[in-house]
Amino acid sequence: MRFARLTSSRGFILPTLVSFIVLITILGVIVVQVSLQSQASSVRQQNIQQAQLASATAMDFAKEQYEIDINYLGSPEVVLSSNDQYVTTYEVVHGGFTNLANTQATITAIGRVYDNDGTMHTVGAAYTGGGTAILDRSIRGKLTRSAGSGQSSRFIFIVDNSGSMSIEEWNDSKTTIDIAINHVINTVPTAEVAVVQYGTNNSIQQHKYDVTVPFTRDSATAVNWDRRYGNGTTAYWDRQDHLAGSLAVMRQDTVYGPGGELDLNGATNVQYVLFTDAYGGGVPPWGSCCSSLKRDTSEPNGYFDDNGAGFTVELEHGEFNAIKDGTVFTEDGYSGLTAQFTVININQSTQNETVPTSAAIASPGGEWTGAIDANPGDPEGEGILPRRYLNDSLEQTDPDKILAILDEIFEQELNI
Repeated sequence: MRFARLTSSRGFILPTLVSFIVLITILGVIVVQVSLQSQASSVRQQNIQQAQLASATAMDFAKEQYEIDINYLGSPEVVLSSNDQYVTTYEVVHGGFTNLANTQATITAIGRVYDNDGTMHTVGAAYTGGGTAILDRSIRGKLTRSAGSGQSSRFIFIVDNSGSMSIEEWNDSKTTIDIAINHVINTVPTAEVAVVQYGTNNSIQQHKYDVTVPFTRDSATAVNWDRRYGNGTTAYWDRQDHLAGSLAVMRQDTVYGPGGELDLNGATNVQYVLFTDAYGGGVPPWGSCCSSLKRDTSEPNGYFDDNGAGFTVELEHGEFNAIKDGTVFTEDGYSGLTAQFTVININQSTQNETVPTSAAIASPGGEWTGAIDANPGDPEGEGILPRRYLNDSLEQTDPDKILAILDEIFEQELNI
């Protein structure tokens, strides 16, 4: 009987012990796998950081070389760092000059991380291969050469005067715009600023604009302006916002040419900063017509002949694209210039393509990564994100967001 109980006890303990050992083994394997995955994730994150650092290094290197030599045309792939496991490199690809003076160039700065197969690599030397690329990171932007270039940046602040911009909203926008204007003048030694207001007559459907402040560097002059159209003015009925139409009238009037109200003689970089509450396109919710940023296909053609003036507003994003790629400036006698847009739209509506249209007008950069309108003719690349677009209020507490975008322009476009 005693022997039987011992045998029974052993028969229970042994399987339990075996099961416990198996469980411990499984847990050990899991711990090892989790550890390896965590290690792999950590290594990948380090590689990503290295690639990002390398691309930033490449952009800084390109800025230095361009300042030294106006004919700088990029650099081949060079070793930034190397160890037994990985090789980090950077490369600068020159995308061509954007003006005839060669004072602005398009640059792609690339950082790469490779598996090292044991080959010795000298830091600063050309990369000769010998490894498998793990990942890369790129920064694309325009460099403006300041040394000996006679650089002159022009910032054009465009202000919506529509009826939907209440006096309070307009006052908020002016406060914010004036802060932005002073920031440009105080930060960029060669910058000149201008203010343009726009509105469309509600009765005769005539698109209008007003160069309220011509180009200036004088701070007192630059902020000494008041509302031109819409609520609180004598031009109350000029209260529809159709920026494409107003830009087309400016195009017809050759305002950017010699002797024009916005003469771009000597300019090397052009930046538009738009403040608006306009819908994207089409018929707005109240059932009226043509209060929008672009000429939409749903709007009547007759609205876009400027009361019989004999010209047609470009469909969809055409007016903006013609400014971005410099077509308008070339027509006015200044070839080689291009332009960029920063858009602040306080309209929070999701109707009428307000958000995606605003984003499509804005230039690449900033932090907007949301919806964006289709624009196959965009000279800066269709659908590229992020964009220099803010969908926000214009209260006095908001200027920091706009100043952050301006600082990005100063750094990436003007080398400041």
